Amino acid sequence: MELRHLKYFAKVAELRSVSRAALTLNITQPALSRQIKDLERTLGYVLFDRTPRGVTLTAAGDGLYRHCETVFAQVDRIPEVLRTAAQNREMLHVGVPQGLPYDWFLRLLQAVDTEVPTVALTLHEATTDEQWQMLQSRLVDVALIHREAPDAGGSMLMMKQAIGVAVKVDSPLAGLSQVGFAQLDGLSVMAHAVGEIAAQEIRLRAAATAAGVSMQWVFRRFSEHSGLIAVTAKVDAVLLTQSSAARHLPDWVWIPVRAERDPTFDLAIRTWATWNEPTTPHVQSLLAIMRYQARPQG
Repeated sequence: MELRHLKYFAKVAELRSVSRAALTLNITQPALSRQIKDLERTLGYVLFDRTPRGVTLTAAGDGLYRHCETVFAQVDRIPEVLRTAAQNREMLHVGVPQGLPYDWFLRLLQAVDTEVPTVALTLHEATTDEQWQMLQSRLVDVALIHREAPDAGGSMLMMKQAIGVAVKVDSPLAGLSQVGFAQLDGLSVMAHAVGEIAAQEIRLRAAATAAGVSMQWVFRRFSEHSGLIAVTAKVDAVLLTQSSAARHLPDWVWIPVRAERDPTFDLAIRTWATWNEPTTPHVQSLLAIMRYQARPQG
């Protein structure tokens, strides 16, 4: 079995069609069919069910397709691995979510360079769910995720970030030092909702209900176009952390949401560092620096 066999298989699995995959790969359909049959014969499993409309993955094929992501990612890392090894350094892969404070992470990187010069960090931005899969596949050594993972090898609370609202400079709320949920009553409010943040959506709706207010929710995935999305949706405010506001809405005013008397009312975003056991000495050194840099109280 060669790498090209897996690439051929992955393209057929992606397009669910041998003919379309052959066209994309610039080879003939009979040649591609032979390559797939050779792969199935080598592995001893049928990977596709053939239908008049194309192909569908078998259970074995689906498992191989998901594993291909790990294989291709490891292959893509070969130049970086060689370059790092030639410098007598060990490369550690760290998964990071959106919204981590830039200055905090910059200090972490500087501390690693100073205290463990034999380590080279490479960062992979991904959601919590994506990072969890990467950690299980050992594509990252440490994952920074937005939920505690008690079934992981190890976990520690790294950061707690307060939630606030970003509003335009001409908003009636812009001059306030804090905002309570009652002051958002009747407004159109945008919040982040994707992957692990689905739990955040539930918490936000519950908090609004508990405060006795009614808001017009607009849930979107935050991206480089968040500002345009907020303007297009004509929202009055956006709920997010201060670091996310600085990144996505730099021209808006960010105001912290006031903590309610109810101790269960806590909308803060928490980030845990999670890793597999056993760890290497270099991973242990990285975790020690992270532990020193941790801001679990916000």
